[in-house]
Amino acid sequence: MQSNVVLKLYQKNESNERKKLFSFLLERLPNQALYAFSKEDFKFKRTAPAREAIAKGKFLYYNKKNFVTELVFDIDYISHLSIYDLNWVFKTFLDKTGIIPSWVCYTDNGIQFCVSLNTFYKLSEKQKQVLKDFKEYMIENWPLLDRKGTMRLNSWWRNPLTQKNFIFTGWVTTFEEILDFLYRNRLSINQQFKANVRKEQIKQAKANTTDKIRFTIGEPVIGNRNNFIWYNLMLASNSKDFNILLQLAKELNEKTEEKLDEKELEKITKSVLKYNIEGKNFIYANSKKANWNIGIMGFEKIRNLPYKEYKREVKRRQKMAGKRTGNTKGKEVLIKANKQKAEATKEKVYKTIKELKEKEEKITVRKVKELAKVSMASAQKYVKQAKEEGII
Repeated sequence: MQSNVVLKLYQKNESNERKKLFSFLLERLPNQALYAFSKEDFKFKRTAPAREAIAKGKFLYYNKKNFVTELVFDIDYISHLSIYDLNWVFKTFLDKTGIIPSWVCYTDNGIQFCVSLNTFYKLSEKQKQVLKDFKEYMIENWPLLDRKGTMRLNSWWRNPLTQKNFIFTGWVTTFEEILDFLYRNRLSINQQFKANVRKEQIKQAKANTTDKIRFTIGEPVIGNRNNFIWYNLMLASNSKDFNILLQLAKELNEKTEEKLDEKELEKITKSVLKYNIEGKNFIYANSKKANWNIGIMGFEKIRNLPYKEYKREVKRRQKMAGKRTGNTKGKEVLIKANKQKAEATKEKVYKTIKELKEKEEKITVRKVKELAKVSMASAQKYVKQAKEEGII
């Protein structure tokens, strides 16, 4: 990896960087690649050996349905063309994610850049969802990105080799690094997909119910405040604890146009609690299966979680189940193993910091990550800790 990437203007004459980019694209495209000379050509299938397609196609077709090796991001100019340059886009994405783009290039009306993955294998639906979650997170947190152009996993994008201006690093990101990024930003992701998860729950519940009850959550305005709080409590909780539900009701009440008094909130909470305990016929339960989304151990079914979050939740539930059955041996072994792993990682980072200090080199998180061969999260954590301890 280049520590200081500088924007270069490559002319039509062959250069070493251009040859490297050509080889890089050749490795990552199928033997027979789709290409196009213009956007109008997308509907026509032009297929050629990858070497030929890369050499003459202004656009290339990246990825297939279950094979995703390139994550391409798109930025469209609205005005002030001179505001953005390739270096700025490259460094901004790197600062936001800790992930290095493989290439960045101009388009006719903006910029496109690519994160190349080491996923030369068939992806499951959960794995593809992880990649979509990553793109969704970036769009939500970087308004400059064009949603329509960015959210596609397999489609047409620019061939960077046909552009005069491009940055090429050849960096390949592992699938685990994407998972690690999502894990570190899990709270933001949970908030981001909260609304979509609830919509899906309502849709599924409506399809399964034997009742003819139909409703919409609606807005927290006068005339709909009680319904708003009641239905959101039903959506958000299967708790049998009155105090937990009442606290949630109070939080929802803060969002209403005019607040309901506490007696009214208690009344709503008791109603919700009654349904949760008795399993009456309502949109989330029927007489055959009162609590259809509660398992034998009392946990809700896992839905709509990114893969890393799913694994984390499974481990948490296994620990909880162990506590309930009195099996703590597995937990103790797990804690011990995690501590040993953390200590080993910390030792590698501190050793790297010491070596950089001896060489009188600047200590940065990225440099420590690369030399110590640890994750970005670990590098950030222990570099910060070293600063607090006065080592740096």
